[in-house]
Amino acid sequence: MRAIGAIWGIRFWLRLIREIMGSVIDVSKRCWNGDIDPYIHIVDTVLEKPLSQTMLANSITYTPGTVSIDIDVQGKKIYVGTIAPRGRGAVIPMEPHVEGWLGK
Repeated sequence: MRAIGAIWGIRFWLRLIREIMGSVIDVSKRCWNGDIDPYIHIVDTVLEKPLSQTMLANSITYTPGTVSIDIDVQGKKIYVGTIAPRGRGAVIPMEPHVEGWLGK
């Protein structure tokens, strides 16, 4: 079981690096074009553990153009500010990786 968690942990970090690099390009283009429309998303998550929710919120904040504002642990919601409106999958693409690594 630990080996599977370790593999998910490695996948998490590799995916996070990819998301950060893609977001740097996206934010740079939006700043250059002036295509900025700040938006606050209330995102439901399947994660139940405070540690898992915190790790997901931190991965959101590490990604340029997004910032975690608050976590509602009992309600399983994360409040996220973004540089422009986005779909749920674009706001929390790391959720399956956190779930695989740390559990729900």
